[in-house]
Amino acid sequence: MKGLTLDSAIRFVKLAKRCFRALFFPLFLALVFVVQNVAFNEWLKLDTRYRWRLCASSFALGMLLYAPVVFLRPRWRHAALVVISSAVSALLLAEYLYYSYSGGFLQISALKLIGESSAVMGTAVRLVTPGLALFLVNVFLTLFILLRMRFRGALSAVLTRGEKTLAVVLILVVVFGGYHVLFAAEKRDWGNSSRLYSQLYDLNGVVGKMGVVNYFLEDAAKRALASGKVTEADRKFVQAWKASRPAVFAPGKYFGAAKGRNLIFIQVESLENAVIGAKLGGVEITPNLNALAHEGLYFSDYVASVGLGNTADAEFATLNSLYPLPDSVAFVDYAQNTYAALPQLLADHGYGTYVFHGDVATFWNRANIYPSLGYKNWYMKDAFKSTRNIGITGLGDEDFFKQSLPKLMSLPRPFMATLMTLSSHTPFLLPEDLRTLAIPDDSGLSGTQAQYLESVHYTDKVLGDFILSLKATGLWGDSLIVIFGDHGSYTGISQALGNSRDGVAALKSSQVPLIILAPGTGLRGEMTLPASHLDIYPTVTNLLGVNAPRSILGQDLLNAKDPVAVYRKNGVGGISAIEGKDFIYLASRDGDFNNGSCLAAQTRQPVPIDACRSLYDSQSAILRISDTVVRGDLIRSLF
Repeated sequence: MKGLTLDSAIRFVKLAKRCFRALFFPLFLALVFVVQNVAFNEWLKLDTRYRWRLCASSFALGMLLYAPVVFLRPRWRHAALVVISSAVSALLLAEYLYYSYSGGFLQISALKLIGESSAVMGTAVRLVTPGLALFLVNVFLTLFILLRMRFRGALSAVLTRGEKTLAVVLILVVVFGGYHVLFAAEKRDWGNSSRLYSQLYDLNGVVGKMGVVNYFLEDAAKRALASGKVTEADRKFVQAWKASRPAVFAPGKYFGAAKGRNLIFIQVESLENAVIGAKLGGVEITPNLNALAHEGLYFSDYVASVGLGNTADAEFATLNSLYPLPDSVAFVDYAQNTYAALPQLLADHGYGTYVFHGDVATFWNRANIYPSLGYKNWYMKDAFKSTRNIGITGLGDEDFFKQSLPKLMSLPRPFMATLMTLSSHTPFLLPEDLRTLAIPDDSGLSGTQAQYLESVHYTDKVLGDFILSLKATGLWGDSLIVIFGDHGSYTGISQALGNSRDGVAALKSSQVPLIILAPGTGLRGEMTLPASHLDIYPTVTNLLGVNAPRSILGQDLLNAKDPVAVYRKNGVGGISAIEGKDFIYLASRDGDFNNGSCLAAQTRQPVPIDACRSLYDSQSAILRISDTVVRGDLIRSLF
């Protein structure tokens, strides 16, 4: 028995030795791949806090890419390694140059734009440095081994069945072990995630953890799996719905009232409508916004149409007049779609289109989707200098507005400029000397709610200063200015401030203010009609005297016949509530229409459920249209 055991052990050692010899070069290439990924992140100054996760997941992918060649026929192994190495090197180089040029990461969907790359080839060539030869080391090594070995050596050995079995086991151990390090750490840090990584909005951090090739392949897998989500029945539904719409959208009242003016969007982070006009201890929380609400048109029943993407979804809905998706983020998953967005429409009418934001261009994949939306230039974090550390990015709203003003002044006119604030972003932390809102001891606010109000008060102050600067420079009278909150604060501040006057109080946390300022037009006053992010697009184009495309799903709020606001269920889709002109529909937990409730809009009193049937059916159809158009890249089908 001992002899048999010893003999088996000797045979196993020999088998393992031959197996390891066959796997040695692929394993070495996998290690080179790890070095390439680390260098990629270091050179581009990506998130380096998770280097161990990066190394583990990169080594796992490297083995998955290179090691299976040992199962091919010996004469194909070297050629396969050359092809794989070349593809890896090409992807690393392309991602590096693309990020250096645009500040974003290439996605699989961008390959359809490869024909347009010649326009930036000259700039890309200037970004090439000698150090990038590191991304070609794997190619040089495989070619060198191929020429020297001439199909001889370890990679040419014919593996026995036992050796193949052991190779499979070793590869799987490395692959599953490497990815386990990534997933286990993600689960420990952030809990269960519906994706292969957490915090999908921070692509800089995603690539910092898993490597750019892992990211690209995961994006390709998602794209492939999503390709079948739009059925032929969906396409026919879109066509039938389109046929029922007017052939053209007729201009409404106030058409061209702001014709030729600049358009300035100010998207304020986490600004809830509950703070407008509210006081603490007799002191206004947002005195400047209150004044602006009286100076222009103030929409007090305006809903933030957002899903999982929050701020990115607010941008998406506002610029496209389409609903955000309930289970994914269009900015990330459908960045390369064709859109009929407001910036592109205005660019076609001679406007320059710009974005000002104090975050990096990879956040929410903005560098990839902004060109699809028609933005031509964007000033992101590296375009601003922080004089003191404030909030999640370090750039306070005061620095942001002060440094944005001269940039705005230098732009050719007319222009569309979108400015997005950050200081009122969770966790709402301000330096002590900037907390100028006196909060009474008996306010009943939680610590988070108090911090939120302090941050909103600060943003209100610097926004007021910015508006004064616009007036002083003359931009005020030459511009149409739209101020709105992107989404709620998720702090319960609406209930805390007592904004619960009716039977739909639970929906108040989704309400944000919309203020439209068109100096000299006489447009002012409070508008109480239900509205959402989808309605800004047609309202603005009407004022600018530009015909809106037929792809928009919102309504011009100055001419709306059936104003509506839809509250959507995130994650699973469906409707949570609908506010219409005459009725309010509140869905039941099971989603069955007949189990919901219907209220009269004016009295908030229950009425028979069938009174809400038409409202429910029409908005359900529009949600289906919007989702189908985005998932299937079918915006042209609405024209």
